[in-house]
Amino acid sequence: MTDRTGQVVSDRYRIDRLLGEGGMGAVYLAEHTLMKKRFAVKVLHGDAAKNEEIVARFRREAEAAAHLDHPHIVVATDFGPLPDGAFFLVLEYIDGTSLREALANAPFSAARALRIARQIALALEAAHGAGIVHRDLKPENVMLVKKRDDDDFVKVLDFGVARFDASAEREGAAQPLTRVGTVMGTPDYMSPEQCLGERVDARADLYALGIMMYEMLAGIRPFEGDDLAALMSKHMLSPVPSFASRAPQVTIASSIELIVRKLLEKDPNDRYQTARVLIDAIDAVAQTESLDVAIGPPSSDRISIASSPDLPPATKREQVAPTIMAAAKPTAIAPPTPLDRVRRIAGRARSLAEAGVEKARPHVVAGLEWLEKKTKLPRKTILAAGAGLSALLFFVLLVVVIRSPSQGSTPGAKNAPLLSLASSRAAPTEKLRTAAAKGPAGLELLAEEYPHDPAVFRELAFAYDGQGRTTDALGAVSRLVDASDGQPVAPDVVRLVSRATAKADATDEAFRLLEEKLGTPGADALFDITVSKTAPPALRNKAGAIIAKPSVRLKASPAVGFAIDLDAAGSCEEKYDVLSKSGANADGRSLASLKALKAHSGCGRYKRYDCWKCMRGDDVLDRAIANAESH
Repeated sequence: MTDRTGQVVSDRYRIDRLLGEGGMGAVYLAEHTLMKKRFAVKVLHGDAAKNEEIVARFRREAEAAAHLDHPHIVVATDFGPLPDGAFFLVLEYIDGTSLREALANAPFSAARALRIARQIALALEAAHGAGIVHRDLKPENVMLVKKRDDDDFVKVLDFGVARFDASAEREGAAQPLTRVGTVMGTPDYMSPEQCLGERVDARADLYALGIMMYEMLAGIRPFEGDDLAALMSKHMLSPVPSFASRAPQVTIASSIELIVRKLLEKDPNDRYQTARVLIDAIDAVAQTESLDVAIGPPSSDRISIASSPDLPPATKREQVAPTIMAAAKPTAIAPPTPLDRVRRIAGRARSLAEAGVEKARPHVVAGLEWLEKKTKLPRKTILAAGAGLSALLFFVLLVVVIRSPSQGSTPGAKNAPLLSLASSRAAPTEKLRTAAAKGPAGLELLAEEYPHDPAVFRELAFAYDGQGRTTDALGAVSRLVDASDGQPVAPDVVRLVSRATAKADATDEAFRLLEEKLGTPGADALFDITVSKTAPPALRNKAGAIIAKPSVRLKASPAVGFAIDLDAAGSCEEKYDVLSKSGANADGRSLASLKALKAHSGCGRYKRYDCWKCMRGDDVLDRAIANAESH
C-alpha cells in the first residue's frame, strides 16, 4: 500500500492521516487547501485500480452518492483518477461512531433503536426514490454523529455495491453491473432473494434494516453461524426466532416485534413495500408506546396519539395495528372524518365505563349530541340505527343507555335499560332451539333478527355443514367470529374449519379463516395439519407455509410454538437451547420428536455415534418428555 500522507490529491485535497483501510482501498482525512474544510478521501489500491469491475463499482459509488442529497446520507463531492493510475473519491467527512461500534453496548432501548432505524429508513427513502438500492446495508455502513442535542444522528455511507433500479425513470441511469445469479452483500444482513442470487429491489434494503433493528433491540442477530452456506440457508428457510427465545433478558413490546418480523418476511411481497410505509409504522408504534423517536424538536402541527387524554391504550393499539402491518404504499393522510371523532369519544367512554367511572357519561352524551346535530335525527332514531353501525360506534350508543339515566328516572334505576338491550343481542334459548329444528332456513331468519349473537351463527354453521354446504358453513363461521367480540371460538368450530381445508371448493376460505380470524386455535390447527398423517401432502405444505409466517407464528400456543422451534433447530446445541427455554410447554405434539432425541446413535459414517450428545449431562430432555406425556 502506498502511504499518501502529505500528498495533495487533485491539486486541492491535502492528505493528513489514514482513517482506515480495507482490501481494495484506504480512507484518509484530508483538508481542502483553499476552503480549509475537512473531507474523507477514499483511494483505491494500485492492484484494485487495475481491476475493471472494481473500478466500475468505485465509479458506481461516486455516481450513487452524487445523486443523493439528503441529511442522513454521506455526500460525495469529487471523483477522478490519480497520476499513478489509482482513483479517488471525495466524501463528506463524518466524525462519529459506527453503529457496529455502538452495538458493543447493545441491546439498545426501544426508543433509541427506533430512532436510529427511522433515520436509516429516511435515508433509504431518498435513495430508493432516486432509483438506487444500497444492497450492502449493515452497521459498518451507518455512522452515528453528534448533531445539536442528538448523539445518534445517522449518516448512511458506502454505496459501493449499490444498484440503480432499472425501473427508475431517470435519464442516464446506469445499467446494473451484477448479473442475476451473482450474490452481493454481507451474509449476516442479506435478504433471502440476495442469498439466492436473484435481482433485488428496495425491499432487500428493508430486510437488512430489519436484521439491524433486531440486533439493536436484542443485542444479537436473529441468524448467526460461522458456516456461510448454513447462514444463508437460515435467511432463506428458517423462521425468525422470537426476541424471547434469542434474548430472554430483554422485554420488547409486541407492536415493535411485529414491525421487525414484517421486515424479515421471506417473501419480499410480504414485507413493507416502501421505506415510507415503515416510517409510518415506526411513528405509529412510537406514539402508542410513548417513545420519542423524532430528531429535533417535535412538530407543533403533529398530533400525538400517545399524549392524547381522550384515547385509552387499548384504542391506541387498535388504531396503529393496521399501520404496523401495512404492506402497500400509503396515500396522503386524510383529515379526520366524523367517524374518527366518534371513535375518540367512544374510546374514552369505553375505558371509563368499563372501569365503572361515572365520568364516562359526559363523553358519550357529547358524542350522541354531536350525532344528533350532524344527522338532524332524533336520539331514539340514532339508537335504533345503532345495530347497523360499526361495533365501536354502537358501543358509544350502548354506553349512553348504560350510563345515562332516562329523564324522570331515579338514579338507582339508570342501568335498567342495559337489560333490555343486552337481552336483545342474544336470541332466547327456546327460540334458538325452534329455529335449529327447522334447519338452515329457520336459522337464517333468526340470524337476521339477532345479527350479533354468536350462538345463532354457530348453529347455522353446523346446519350448513350437515347439508354439505361447506362454503356457506365457513361464511357463518366468519360471522360468528365477528360477533364474538374477540372471544375464543369453540374447538368444534375450529375442527369444522380444519375439515373444510380438504374440500376443493372451500380450501382457500378455510385456510384464510385459520390464518386470519381464528387466532390461537386457528394457528394451532394449521400446525396440526402439517403433522397430520391423513392430510394430503399439498394441504400439509400449504399449512406449513402459512404457519411459517411470523404473524401467524406469534398467534400459536406455547405448546405449538415449542414444537415449531424444536423442529426448526438444527444442531444439538440449538435443540438443547429450545428445550432449556421452553421445554415446559411441550405437549403430545412434540412427543415423537422428543423421544427421537433419546437415541444414542444415528450419526457418523456408520450411523453409530450419538447425534444428541450435548443433552446427556442433565435431565432437560427427560423433563420435556414428561411434560409432553402429561399433556
